[in-house]
Amino acid sequence: MQIQSDTFFEDTVRTAMERLHVPGASYALVRQGRLVLSRCSGVQDTFLTPVQADTLFECASLTKVLFAFTALTVMDRLHLSLDIPVIQQVPFSPWSDDPHFPEITPRHCLSHTSGMENWHAKPIPMHFTPGSAYSYSGEGYYLLQTMLEIASGLPLDQLVKEVCFQPFHMDNARIVWTPEVGKRFSLGFDKDGMVCKTRNARRTTWNAPEPNAAWSLYSGAADYARFLCGLLAPEQLPILEKMHTCQIHADQNIRWGLGLGLHAASEDLIWHWGDNSGFQSLFLCDTRTKDAVVVITNSSRGLPFCYAVCDIFTDIGPEVLEDIASFIAGAE
Repeated sequence: MQIQSDTFFEDTVRTAMERLHVPGASYALVRQGRLVLSRCSGVQDTFLTPVQADTLFECASLTKVLFAFTALTVMDRLHLSLDIPVIQQVPFSPWSDDPHFPEITPRHCLSHTSGMENWHAKPIPMHFTPGSAYSYSGEGYYLLQTMLEIASGLPLDQLVKEVCFQPFHMDNARIVWTPEVGKRFSLGFDKDGMVCKTRNARRTTWNAPEPNAAWSLYSGAADYARFLCGLLAPEQLPILEKMHTCQIHADQNIRWGLGLGLHAASEDLIWHWGDNSGFQSLFLCDTRTKDAVVVITNSSRGLPFCYAVCDIFTDIGPEVLEDIASFIAGAE
């Protein structure tokens, strides 16, 4: 995949945004491992306040990639294993009554092969023996987060700050809601263009409290692109190779690595999407050319716009985008 010239495309992006009824968006381009363009468009609230460079969106499951990199970095530092069961590496009570729960390893968590339900109150149901199949599970990520917090003695927000935010200069990004986040937070809009999400507090209840490895990154596209630039840097190659290695066939065309989506016909492509109520996002990245596109929206209609932007700015081809879109449609 290569990023094409951006000279004539900004009007096309705005036209796609209007056609697909997306209120606001942030997008960024990486070429040869460098951030070369970041733009904002549209509005972030019902007062028609323009999206700004420091506007924060819920990045939803784009968080998982950031967490996977953080997890692998911290595990290397603490000499933790991808293949020893989580519950053997740190002490805590099982989250499931299933006899196979004690077999879940960090590798299973990061590749969605833990067998656990996506989100569920404890005790959590399990659908299969760990490692035997693919099933998207935010619980797996939260389980690994719990292991790392116990092992390191630090909360996730501190780990992410030390591993990603500071070294990659992600100055606006946060992984837990604070009043400061609230001041810069875009509202989320549903498919009818109505506000469906406002945020005025940190989520501490339900099954997925924050900070959360599976969903709670607040960012714009520029800072997320800076993360991808950091991931693509030569010194991170050993971790990127781990993340990029296929662990499981998720469907006929889609493979899964450690925190990353892969494609059977495009071996250099890595990708992930995000989909929370009122927010949808996507990134595509070529590990060979070190080109990438990141699109983050404040709309439940955002994914079609993400695909349109990727089509505008890359040479990836409609077949691969269709495979990714088809997979996402049934993934969660």
